[in-house]
Amino acid sequence: MASLPFMVSAPGKVILFGEHAAVYGKPAIAAAVSMRSYLLMSASADPDALTIQFPDVSFTHTWSLASLPWDKFEAVRAHERVRPGTELHEDLVAALEPALGTVADSFQRVSALTFLYLYLSICRREQTGVVATVRSTLPIGAGLGSSASISVCIASAMCVLTGEVPVPTGEDSPMNYASTEIIDGWAFLGEKCIHGTPSGIDNTVASHGGAVMFQRMGKGNPNVRNTMRSFPPIRLLLVDSRQPRRTAVQVANVATLLEEQPAITEALLQGIHALATEAYRLMQMSAAECGPEWSARVRELVRINHGLLVALGVSHPKLEAIKIACDEHAVGETKLTGAGGGGCAITLLHDDVAADRLDALRARLEGDGFRMYETILGGAGVGCLFPGAGVPAAAFSDEALLALAGRDEVEAAVGVGGVAGWSFW
Repeated sequence: MASLPFMVSAPGKVILFGEHAAVYGKPAIAAAVSMRSYLLMSASADPDALTIQFPDVSFTHTWSLASLPWDKFEAVRAHERVRPGTELHEDLVAALEPALGTVADSFQRVSALTFLYLYLSICRREQTGVVATVRSTLPIGAGLGSSASISVCIASAMCVLTGEVPVPTGEDSPMNYASTEIIDGWAFLGEKCIHGTPSGIDNTVASHGGAVMFQRMGKGNPNVRNTMRSFPPIRLLLVDSRQPRRTAVQVANVATLLEEQPAITEALLQGIHALATEAYRLMQMSAAECGPEWSARVRELVRINHGLLVALGVSHPKLEAIKIACDEHAVGETKLTGAGGGGCAITLLHDDVAADRLDALRARLEGDGFRMYETILGGAGVGCLFPGAGVPAAAFSDEALLALAGRDEVEAAVGVGGVAGWSFW
């Protein structure tokens, strides 16, 4: 068991290749981004209090530990292994209903359900009160895996708190990989609390980092999931169109197109399949093999993939405006990411793009009402931070973390990219 306080962090993700084709059993590739969620776990002044503080969604709530349905969770635990399964226990979800009774907002409610389900599944009745303070530098609800990032943070914090997984050794070892798999499994149940039937790709990327190739096999066959933890980092622009979209609507539109134009639509889906397969081959190459021509080939696949998605009818005028701006400023290759119809676009930057060109692009995009973020594609998965030499004491203060205004201040204070002491499984 780890001593308090400590902090955990997990990345968001973008879909690189395979949108929509993945619905029809073809592979998709997602990769981590350097925008992350952070969770500080600290001791509560009240030993009977379990508190979550999530200011980015205006949610704070405290439960009495003694009031929670421990008997129900312990009865399940007595008949099963401690390791997570793949399905929620609906009777346990129902047992948590009284604890959720005063949480009315839908997103806050599923956040509370995830937090409580994982806490009671992993922790023991003897655990004294804790405070979990969550901050995210990811846009919430923009298709960047923010919920999975937070689920991984909650799962890893509980696993570290109880000793379910050891503290990471800082090297690529079988023990670290096994620990990440445990965290990933619990986070998948957290995603089920939020989404019902998640694919599992978001929590896997948030847990392992790097990139993941995922393929839904269907007909009772196990899904294919290949992690690429050594995927080399690439500079990335992420632009939020701020156009709301519903994944289900876009999926339904493609299904209609497939019914009305089967030969053409199937050819487009096969083209996306071929792109994802080639991208997977490239992304399995070692770091020593990856040079300028490697990244140029990946960017070319990005350009082609966007064209195929446009042909499927899942783009949006705002996404096309973003692509035109990025093309006119010649910063890299751009595609929509995720279901389309709004949401975000990504640009894989040219290796030598000048800072003044990016500044001009930012001014144009933000002038048009979009939000541009510079981030890194690939990189580390779930990690943790403990007090120590060189680690700012403010990183372990609830008050200090809550007072930070926006993603830039969060990153400056506790960010994986700038604060020494982070270690990863």
